[in-house]
Amino acid sequence: MLGEPGEHAEQMESEMSTQDGSTPIEYPDSAGYPDGAGFLDEGTAALVDEVTADAIRAVDRPSADAETEVEVHRLDDRHVYAATIGDLEVANIRFDEEEGRIVLITTTVVPEFRGRGIATDLIADALDDLRARSERITVLCPVVAAFMKGNSQYADLVDAEHPGGS
Repeated sequence: MLGEPGEHAEQMESEMSTQDGSTPIEYPDSAGYPDGAGFLDEGTAALVDEVTADAIRAVDRPSADAETEVEVHRLDDRHVYAATIGDLEVANIRFDEEEGRIVLITTTVVPEFRGRGIATDLIADALDDLRARSERITVLCPVVAAFMKGNSQYADLVDAEHPGGS
């Protein structure tokens, strides 16, 4: 059904860092952000902007410009929630399991699929699934944190003792 899960995972990881000399946004080192220096790269900063803007729109709408519906799957073997269009993985949220909670680490979207609301759909579906599983979360991912600031209906999922960097 998914074809090759993770087909674009390596591509997404390699395209996260910017080499164009743009100034990254500072973010606490505890976020474990991809460049290892505690900064958001250009792609992640764009995703934060996208989910912040998308927070104004309805969460459960179909993704704009998608020929087919975006499907979200939890892939425990890879510790990701993956968004697929057909057989193509176009986005994911990486997570870890720690001390009885889920730690949301990073969100990535294949560059040619950015700006379509896929990150917003992925995050909403992942949080809905975590709620259905009665999971508590720690948010280290600034993209998820930005989404949650605009969607307070998910605030109850955050572990009060370990909220993360949100």
